[in-house]
Formats: sequence, C-alpha cells, structure tokens
Amino acid sequence: MENFPKPKVVLSKCINLEATRYDGGIIKDEFSKKLGEFVEYIPVCPEVQIGLPIPRDPIIIVKNNPDKLIQPSTRIDLTQKMKEFSKEFLQSLKSVDGFLLKSKSPSCGVKDTNYYKDFEGREPVGKTSGMFVRHVMEMFKNYPVEDEKRLIDKGIRELFLTKIFAFADIRNLKDNLTKSNLIEFHTRYKLMLMTYNQTNLRALGKIVANLKENKLFDAYENYAQIFRNSFNKRPSVGAHINTLLHAFGYFKDKISVKEKAHFLDIIEDFSKETVDLHTPIELILGFAVRFDEDYLLKQRYFNPYPKELRRL
Repeated sequence: MENFPKPKVVLSKCINLEATRYDGGIIKDEFSKKLGEFVEYIPVCPEVQIGLPIPRDPIIIVKNNPDKLIQPSTRIDLTQKMKEFSKEFLQSLKSVDGFLLKSKSPSCGVKDTNYYKDFEGREPVGKTSGMFVRHVMEMFKNYPVEDEKRLIDKGIRELFLTKIFAFADIRNLKDNLTKSNLIEFHTRYKLMLMTYNQTNLRALGKIVANLKENKLFDAYENYAQIFRNSFNKRPSVGAHINTLLHAFGYFKDKISVKEKAHFLDIIEDFSKETVDLHTPIELILGFAVRFDEDYLLKQRYFNPYPKELRRL
C-alpha cells in the first residue's frame, strides 16, 4: 500500500460544504467529495467573508483600468474589500498544496468568469479569472489552481492530482529534512521529472550532488522552488514514451523476445491513444516486481497519487 502525504487544498465552501452560493445554494460535486478522503480541505467563501449575505444580489467583474468587482443592483464597488481579504487570507495560510474553487464565480472562477464592459452587467465581453483567484495566482505561482468544472477533463484532473500530491510530498520533506532524505526524495522523483521537465531535472540533480550539511535548508528552499516549477504543463505522449522506454531498458536483456515484442506493441498502442498510460505502466511494474528492481518500484512516476482517484 502506497503511503501518500495528505495534501492541503483550499476549497470553495459552496462545493459540498455549505450553502453559501449567491442564490443560497450548494454545489454537489462527486470528485471533490471523493478527493476529500485523501486531502485536508481549507474552506473559503470570499464573497461571504467580505460581508455579503446569503442569499445576495449577484456581483460581476467589470473591464476597467484596473478591473472592478461591482454589485450592479447597488453599484457598490467591492474591489478593495476583496483585495484586502484575499491578501490577508492567503498570507494566513501556513501551508497549502493547491486550490479547488468554484467555476464561473466572480471571486473564484479560474478561467471562465464572465467579463463585462458595463456596470449593469448587461454585455459580457469575454471570460476572465475571478478576483480572489487573481490574487491566488499572483501569490502562489506554479501552484495547482483549478475549478470543479475544469476537473471533468481527464488530462487536467490527472495533472492537478499529480501536482497536489507532489507538492504535499516536498512540503512534508521540509519537516523531516536531512541530507539523505533529500537525496532519497530526488531519487523517487527522477522519472517523473524526466517526463515533465528535463531541464529542471538536471538543475535539481546539481543541487543534490552538491549538498552541504551546513547549508541544507538553503539547498532545500532552492530545490523546492525549482521542483514546484516543474509541472506547469501536461507531458506529451512522446515524453511519456521516452520515460517508459527508459524504464523498460532495465529489463530488455532479461525478458523473452515475445515479452519484448508485446511491450513494444503496447507502446505503439499508447502512442495511438488506443490504450491509456496505465497499461504500459502496469507492464513495467510487473517486470519490476519479477526482477526485484527496487529503484523502479519506488518511482513516484508510476504511482503519482492514490489509485482510488484514478477511477473518478
């Protein structure tokens, strides 16, 4: 059984937790509910926490210089209140690994909030990020920030899960920091880093190769910053195939011709997207168990997050 550290995730309070929506409603989301079994949620409702009631008249983002957060029915400008709350709340977070927020919300929407050119909210001119999210992205660069609707997409969901569990792992390392633990951490993440960002893998390798006990904390801080900057986009199919073939190299002289041909056929199927990534991964893990290849069995690339979350 894989032992995963528990990510800390800021969650919009209206998702499964409390009826804090502008219309007094609550959002039921099965993914967020299941994820809650494996993470620690930090609930937030920026609109309620700046003093707006439940229910309340809607608020909107108005395109301006700078943009404004306005309640059309009262013409109240809430921009400064939201800015002050956002900065205070985010600065109060002692530790966090990601954000799961409400789609389309003028405070929490990640990319799909309506953007208006008039203070009455009559004419949307496009989509934008909510006002709270803008501060999140400014203060927590490279951290995973998603909403419940975007996570319906399998690729976005897998990247989000990979990041929150990797970020929890690097955060947990800080509480148990030794030279050997940092080296072991880097070893476990080599194949994942090879897949996501080979430039950063080389930079992190240099940090680990030059560790000094009297500067271990500084080395960790440098390592953690580069590590968190390594997962900014989903890897290509080609990047995954490169990693899978690298891992397969550990067994190519130990298995039969038929086994080798079968594995390469699976890789071909994966390249054509007729099988998913877990199919070649399970073959690699089977070989690793058979030949007791401990290095590969410990690679986080093969088990980036709890298996129960794959089925969502």
